[in-house]
Amino acid sequence: MHEFSIVENMVHTADSFAKDHDIGHVSRLTVQIGELTGVVAEYVRMYYTDLVKGTTLEGSELDVEEIAAEAFCRNCGTVFNPTETEDHCPECGLENFEILHGKELTVKDMGYM
Repeated sequence: MHEFSIVENMVHTADSFAKDHDIGHVSRLTVQIGELTGVVAEYVRMYYTDLVKGTTLEGSELDVEEIAAEAFCRNCGTVFNPTETEDHCPECGLENFEILHGKELTVKDMGYM
């Protein structure tokens, strides 16, 4: 489960930011997880509860925004979810596309008092 180290890194980064900016308590952390990352949101939520103990994030709410995969076909201009078409354009059938969304794995926002 690589989610443990990912959450550990996010918590460490947010906690360090809070301490560096004299933020006593973080009340909410919003993260974005793209469909193509392979990161399981359920595990992120599970590990978060334990990993925030003893940090400025202890007791905070975790918001997980799951970002659907989206691709743009360079051949015909169709926008589609590549996970639903086995990595080819559903319109023209070619594999000539660019990923627009779905690779995100970021801390989007941090709420504090």
